[in-house]
Amino acid sequence: MPTGFFTVEKWTRKKAGATWIPIFQLDSHHSLSEALEALKQRGRTGLYRIVQTQRCIWAEMKNGKLSLHGSHASSPKSLAQLTKIFEKEKGRRPVEKARQERLRAKRSKIG
Repeated sequence: MPTGFFTVEKWTRKKAGATWIPIFQLDSHHSLSEALEALKQRGRTGLYRIVQTQRCIWAEMKNGKLSLHGSHASSPKSLAQLTKIFEKEKGRRPVEKARQERLRAKRSKIG
C-alpha cells in the first residue's frame, strides 16, 4: 500500500486570483480516512482537496541523459530535508557521501 504524507488544501479566491491554500498536514502514519475525519472535525464549509505526497524525484543529467532517482516523502520535515540537500549539493546527488555514511553505520553496528 502506498504511503506518504497528506496535505489538505482549501480553494480560495482573492483579488490576485484563485488558488489552493494549505490548511493542515498529516504524516505518513495517518490514512486518507483520518485526513477526511480531521477535515470533518474542523467543521468549516468550502472546497477542499487532499494531496498525498508519496515520492520525490531527483532528476539530474548523467552522461547527457536525464537520470531519475526516487525517494519516499513520509512527512513535510523529510521533504524539507531533501530540498535542503538538493540546494546544498546544487542538484547533484551526493552518492559517494551516502555510500560512505552507510559504510560507517554498518561498521558501528558490527564493532
